[in-house]
Amino acid sequence: YHFRKFSNDGQFLICFSRNCQNLIVYRHSCLSYCSKGIDCDNQDEFPIKGQKFEGHFSQLYSLNLACGSELICKDFFLVTDCNNYGIFATATTPDSDPPARRGAIPNIPSMEKITFYLVRLADGTIMDERKFHNDFIHLAHNAGIFMYDDFVSILSVRHQSIHILQIRKAGMFVDVQT
Repeated sequence: YHFRKFSNDGQFLICFSRNCQNLIVYRHSCLSYCSKGIDCDNQDEFPIKGQKFEGHFSQLYSLNLACGSELICKDFFLVTDCNNYGIFATATTPDSDPPARRGAIPNIPSMEKITFYLVRLADGTIMDERKFHNDFIHLAHNAGIFMYDDFVSILSVRHQSIHILQIRKAGMFVDVQT
């Protein structure tokens, strides 16, 4: 697994499968252990369950986000202020010498497809998605995406535009302005 980070409220551990096709979400489960009269420094006395990852985390779900030549961008993850939704991205590998397209800046790499998913973190339901075709957006470390309150701005480098979306409480992306 690729461990990404905890959600802002600390409830969910966000991970990606080794092949970067699946989103895997864990919830922290408290390990209860009582050692009456036993030397706690002795590792042999600590229960085996507490020495394993599964003793501290339980998997909530595994969700297939990417298919075909798409991969989950493991360096990208945003969570809404209410901690209900996570935004994840999948993309194809960039083509460094893409064909010319109307409205696109020449000599800028292009990704055939970039998809942003709005996922309800509690149960893994994909609430909405937004696709960009033949575009280039800096996904690593959220460089081309910014979130403020319930607004998300996405910088399209190849088309020199900024897409502003609003995330509604019902779990959907709404176009505000480009």
